[in-house]
Amino acid sequence: MEAQYDVAKNCLFSKTRTVSRYITNLYTDGLKEVGLTPVQYSMLTAIQVLEEANINGLASALKMDRTTINRNLKPLVRDGLVFINESIDRRERLISITKEGIELYQKGYASWQKAQSDFKDILGEEKRDEMTKLLDEVIAVIGKK
Repeated sequence: MEAQYDVAKNCLFSKTRTVSRYITNLYTDGLKEVGLTPVQYSMLTAIQVLEEANINGLASALKMDRTTINRNLKPLVRDGLVFINESIDRRERLISITKEGIELYQKGYASWQKAQSDFKDILGEEKRDEMTKLLDEVIAVIGKK
């Protein structure tokens, strides 16, 4: 088999990027009505789960670099959805979600649920559940490396 046909048929990078773009568009369309991007919604989720995190903790939880975290935090801070304050030792900036951030997050939850449901309707519940399980397994294996 020639290289280009092998790559076109079997490339995990291309396949995952294609699926990622499709899923991103699904969530982008849904969250647009509350003015958040899927990345921002994920960040608000992580900030709440972590309760209070510094930039490094958030970057680690979301598997993003610090530059991407900072870039995506700027509009959340500007819009009053998160607050960055100093920690006790004044060397770490701690990130917390504001009351306004929680309220917008809750409004966005219905949009998130709809995107989840739309994807289930397209793929089928069984395939969606299999995909979720496989992704969890891949993330667990990659996370150990």
